[in-house]
Amino acid sequence: MDTLNARLSEQPLYYVTRDEERALGLDEKTEGYSIISNNGQDDKSTRELMIEKGLSVPKGSKVLVFKNTKAIERVAEENEWKLLNPSAVTANTIEEKVSQYKWLGELVSLLPPTHITTCKELTWGDEQYVVQFNRAHSGEGTKIISSQADVDELISKFPDRPVRVSQFISGAMFTVNAIVHSSGVLVSNPSYQITGLSPFTDNAFATIGNDWGAADSMLTSDQKQEIENLAMQVGNRMKADSWKGLFGIDIIVEEETGKVYLIEINARQPASTTYESFLQKAKKQEDPKAITTFEAHVSALLDLNLSEYEIVSITSGAQIIQRITSDAVAVSSDTFDEIKSLDCTVREYGNEKVGSELLRIQSTESFVEKHNQLNSLGQTIANTLL
Repeated sequence: MDTLNARLSEQPLYYVTRDEERALGLDEKTEGYSIISNNGQDDKSTRELMIEKGLSVPKGSKVLVFKNTKAIERVAEENEWKLLNPSAVTANTIEEKVSQYKWLGELVSLLPPTHITTCKELTWGDEQYVVQFNRAHSGEGTKIISSQADVDELISKFPDRPVRVSQFISGAMFTVNAIVHSSGVLVSNPSYQITGLSPFTDNAFATIGNDWGAADSMLTSDQKQEIENLAMQVGNRMKADSWKGLFGIDIIVEEETGKVYLIEINARQPASTTYESFLQKAKKQEDPKAITTFEAHVSALLDLNLSEYEIVSITSGAQIIQRITSDAVAVSSDTFDEIKSLDCTVREYGNEKVGSELLRIQSTESFVEKHNQLNSLGQTIANTLL
């Protein structure tokens, strides 16, 4: 994108992130775009990296991070940097489960039937339902209530804690990335959200990847349009609160009815952004008004005019994450090479915490055949990891 490249060459941008992969959405030769990240041996947080590299980033510089926090804002202010991310307060209000419900206003109708209560007020009838704590990550704060014992456990542990209670919806989950810019909202293609599959995780609610090809084949044209409209409504609501740049939504398509529901709003750059942009870049060709998700994100934050641009459409490609579990704490070099031989890109992480990323595996093909079922390539990878 010539306009973006010209702006960066005039006004350099520093992307600070603990995981370099999150910042790799632009060409590595882009003039004026620098990535500050861990060197492969360290595991410093974004805030720690900002403090450590403070002397090497000039005052007045534009700085971008993956997910903003109040602590990051303080470091940026102390170093007199212009942090491009929307405010941490706004992001938290939109993303956290209880405040999000209130923030949605009239758009709360996009959710499954939902209400806010405290754990001590939970009851059990004869139907499953979903309980979500205000703060959660990758499904870790979500509980399915299936018995009186489940209710009793939450009441005894967290009696006064506010929770969001939703009707249990059975169906496939999808993720959509979108960008709020000065002239409107740009929406990318949905990806099927790979969730809870063994051996990649031992948490039934953990998100472990995205499959754009699976989404393209699983969704009807009407459902794709409904999902796009839903993302536009959320984006315009965020725009009213001065949001700029990326956000993501998770939606579920009810198995029996095909009805589309909003499940989550991720008020930040979604983890799928970089690989989605890689897939888009391969299809971009010479269309001067085609733009990748990451390019649109950075452009929106720099206040560039995106009114005539469209996100590149993609209908194939996937990535899947092997998370650290009780049975998977390391990967041998033979396993690593065997997966690479399947024409996959493999990125290894030095994490140690259970639930965090161990491997990220990417392909221009799909890993999923249908909801909760891997295709032959996906199953081969799963068998290799066992």
